[in-house]
Amino acid sequence: MNKMRNSLIAASVLSVVLAAGSYATEVAMDIDTELKAVSEFVWRGRILNDEPCFQPSITIGSSGFSASIWGSWNLTSVSNTWQNSRVDASFDYTFVLGKNIIRPGFVAYIYKDDPGHLAKDTYECFASYTYDVLLLPTLVVYYDFSRIDGFFATFSVAHSFELMKDRMAFDVKLTLDGADKAFNNNLFYFPAMDDDELSSPDKTSLVDLGVAVSAPITVGKNFTITPAAKFITLLDSDTKDLVDRAGQDTSLFVYSLAINYIF
Repeated sequence: MNKMRNSLIAASVLSVVLAAGSYATEVAMDIDTELKAVSEFVWRGRILNDEPCFQPSITIGSSGFSASIWGSWNLTSVSNTWQNSRVDASFDYTFVLGKNIIRPGFVAYIYKDDPGHLAKDTYECFASYTYDVLLLPTLVVYYDFSRIDGFFATFSVAHSFELMKDRMAFDVKLTLDGADKAFNNNLFYFPAMDDDELSSPDKTSLVDLGVAVSAPITVGKNFTITPAAKFITLLDSDTKDLVDRAGQDTSLFVYSLAINYIF
């Protein structure tokens, strides 16, 4: 049943890609498809799957509007939690005012593989602000208005160094994440361990710091191959203690390889 369902999903995604590609020849539209393998699935500082995963996506944009579908599938037979297999669907609009880039949007997190029937889909709205200067400082604030009723924020700076004109670059990105009490309690919730009643951070705090490097390589006119590595470390001492006692890493490297095709 799972194999049949995955085959249907893959066929549906392929149909969407082909249809969108043909339609893009008639309408001014950007289509970016990505096939990505990662060593671990880490989301907002929390390890959702410590085994390799396959994470494909497709993004379609036109006249400032953008819609994307992203998914994560296990590449091994290990299934740690119901959270490690997911599909995200998002929609946003970008408008530019001088050097100010503003992008409001919506995202749905759909948990498609839940043997224990514990999964509940969640929904967020978000607003992103980028000041178009050196290092591109960016702040994104997410609000979960469904099950969590909490805020999560990400601040980042980034820079790209051109190594070979129009062929190869070296990108560096620094991110700092934070969450309010409600979001922290959901993101880092662990069942009570032995007699310890502490099962979540139960406070607002900085969550994690991430440093990512990547080297996108352009092949021909449409293909890009991007090897990347990211170092992630939790910042809050209570959260680190909780995650450590749950048997997970509080600092780790995540490696990935992505292949992009742009129509």
